[in-house]
Amino acid sequence: MHPDAEALLSAYAAGRLEEAAGLARSFAEKFPDHGLGWMVLGAALMQLGRDAEALHCLKKGAELSPENADAHNNLGVALLSLGRLDEARNSLERALRIAPDYAEAHNNLGNLFRRLQRFDEAEICYRRALEISPGYAEAHGNLGILLRDAGRLHEAKECAHRALQLAPEVADAHNNLGAILLDMGLFLDAEKSLRRALQIEPDHPMAHNNLASVLKEMMRRDEAEAVYRHALSIRPCDADALHGLANLNLERGEVDDAVLMYGKILKDHPSNIEVRYSLALSGKGNDENFSVLAGMDEPLNVKDAVFRHYALGKCFDERGDYENAFLHYSKGAGLKRSMLDYRPEAERFERIARDFDASAIERLKGAGNPSELPVFVLGMPRSGTTLVEQIIASHPGVQAGGELPDLLHVVERNQSGSELERIAGWGKEYIRSLRARAPDAKRITDKMPANFFAIGLIHAMLPNARIIHVRRDPLDTCLSCYTQLFSRGHEYSYDLFELGKYYRGYAFLMEHWRTTLPPGSFLEVSYEDVVSDLEGQARRMLEYCGLDWDRACLDFHRNERPVQTASLMQVRKPVYGSSVGRWRCYESHLGPLIESLSGAWP
Repeated sequence: MHPDAEALLSAYAAGRLEEAAGLARSFAEKFPDHGLGWMVLGAALMQLGRDAEALHCLKKGAELSPENADAHNNLGVALLSLGRLDEARNSLERALRIAPDYAEAHNNLGNLFRRLQRFDEAEICYRRALEISPGYAEAHGNLGILLRDAGRLHEAKECAHRALQLAPEVADAHNNLGAILLDMGLFLDAEKSLRRALQIEPDHPMAHNNLASVLKEMMRRDEAEAVYRHALSIRPCDADALHGLANLNLERGEVDDAVLMYGKILKDHPSNIEVRYSLALSGKGNDENFSVLAGMDEPLNVKDAVFRHYALGKCFDERGDYENAFLHYSKGAGLKRSMLDYRPEAERFERIARDFDASAIERLKGAGNPSELPVFVLGMPRSGTTLVEQIIASHPGVQAGGELPDLLHVVERNQSGSELERIAGWGKEYIRSLRARAPDAKRITDKMPANFFAIGLIHAMLPNARIIHVRRDPLDTCLSCYTQLFSRGHEYSYDLFELGKYYRGYAFLMEHWRTTLPPGSFLEVSYEDVVSDLEGQARRMLEYCGLDWDRACLDFHRNERPVQTASLMQVRKPVYGSSVGRWRCYESHLGPLIESLSGAWP
């Protein structure tokens, strides 16, 4: 090999890109009919972000080396980055005709198919790359991203872990794992992965946005806002960071500010369907938004199609066009269900009932922490739990916690010791984490609806905690779940029959707690009663919580605390009765739900 060729290849392999580019340029000038100089120059310029210059060089290198698979692969990557997808595909497929077992070209072709939203073909390409080269970290990472977008989170997590094993110092690998863990609701692990990504690459904008999303989910909103703003300092027009900030405004009740930010994003990214979905939820600007959404072709990306259908369902519902609303809700739910690996959970409900039977409750008696600080508000999602928390949290002695992950985290972290020691430890640690949120509050609410699974555990851990179970008409509750696109979890809610079965499991478990726990272990509140008699129910709840009456609880809609649930717009309004009996607007479509609800358990 010519010494000049050795020098430029050595510089490029060592990552000295400016030096490699200079040596490659000199080599190309000295040997203009030799493809090597042009190929290395183009590759170096690509990595330096000088795509237009790189493309000319890579084309020249491919012309001079027509049987060199590397030349065509690199040209394909450059064309892909510039959005010239047909040309990119031709170059990558030519590379594979020359070298059928070229793993990198298969991976890059997978990236192209993912860009074209042809996800089945993309998966085939990534898996072919990994058949050829099982230790190819980038292909494992790309496959993980693809599987995450398809909702196949456990498979995605395996791919991301494998990529990290192979490339532990690559920021993208940590970011990808963090994003998957975020989607799985594993927020502490997600935060750890994302902070590691930022240690490696402090200006990684996607890692900043994902970290902000994790912090928001953990109710650390001030930190989340700071991270979003830092992401914008790196990339000032970053749509994800702007969207995150707009959503924080919406949660604080600053609707006009949120809508302005959505509009700013849509001005530059008019086809951003996720932002259009958020705008639809705000209840403002929906005439223009509705027209754009209705006039769109069906997105090839299933995730975008889901957002579009739920946004249109919301728009039609607000117009009283329930036929078209249900058409879009059902299409969105069907697509979402197709992305999920969900199986009905009858065994889960029955196992919990067995584990916390009367003998277990008696055995664990006296082991818990005596604190009266927590007020658990729980029940089915969309049953009125947010409204009840907002009423109680409007009392000056109460701090709203929102949907706290604390209970799950405490139990997951500490599994050592005897059964009684664990119960005592969990109670103590939960109170410590709760108290840190509001050192001076007399009561702090925890409004995680699914804590209804853990009522027996809560009773053992925290025997003096207040537990408020919120009930709502089953059909209204289930319809509200079905027409809600949850940010994560609630997989049972996207099929009417499965939703009815889940509700029956919830009803079965609540009946178990009624008959197994001592009388007065929890207070049951009817959503319909709150709507018809706000003051009477507010007084009843405050008395149960050991709090004096305060009229501020009747003006709960004036409470400016951030609300991070699907009911964030509703609790900014006084009590209204239009949600009672809402299911009748959709009655002709609810046959599978009604059939499932009326079935025997399990």
